[in-house]
Amino acid sequence: MIDIYTKPKLYDAIHQNYSWDKDLITLLAKDIGGPVLELAAGTGRLTSLFLDLGLEYTGIDLSSEFLSVANKKYGNHATFIQGDMCQFELKKQFKFIFIGFNSFLHNLTDDDARQCLQSIQNHLMNDGTFLVSIFKPDPSFLYREKGKLYPATSLFDFEGKQCRIMETNDFNDETHVNHLTWRLERDGNLETEEYQFKMRMFYPHVMDILLSDSGLRIKEKMGDYDGSPMDEESGMQIYVCEKT
Repeated sequence: MIDIYTKPKLYDAIHQNYSWDKDLITLLAKDIGGPVLELAAGTGRLTSLFLDLGLEYTGIDLSSEFLSVANKKYGNHATFIQGDMCQFELKKQFKFIFIGFNSFLHNLTDDDARQCLQSIQNHLMNDGTFLVSIFKPDPSFLYREKGKLYPATSLFDFEGKQCRIMETNDFNDETHVNHLTWRLERDGNLETEEYQFKMRMFYPHVMDILLSDSGLRIKEKMGDYDGSPMDEESGMQIYVCEKT
């Protein structure tokens, strides 16, 4: 089993065309200002959005491999720190804190989520804004046929080959943790190496409680990156919050 978060080149290739969230985050950043803190910053996929606006940027991530790439990309123009979004202490506050697409789901328990949100609240300026975006749990995805491979991505270029990720998943009804296994398909040939990771599914009513218990008030709920309100048909949960 291989940790996907030790493979920055593959991870970047998978997400090279992912840009759906950039317009919304840029719009918010223009209005909110900095300094900015991104949790689970990865290789810095979104960092340039803030640097282009002249905002001070700090990113936190657990993966030393990802942070090495991020530092090579941005050098002294941004600050990257190895740390756990579940519990961190930077001794400064930020005007805009956010957790990008689905990264919050790596908090696998309610206690992890509360610690993460409490750390965010502690680092958020009194007039600051917090954004988090995650999938809304989808039974058609969570309860797929066990052991069957499903395409997790569209085709992308990696090392000169046309590739896609094929995946299986095993969802635990009690813990709400989804165990995912990825395999890389290159030019139609499925490789044997497996990449595994886990994500906790949070339902909207649980997010309401967790945010409120952590001293964060929801200002807006969106169901997509186009800013549309969250409803029963929405595939995403996007929360824009402030301190209570």
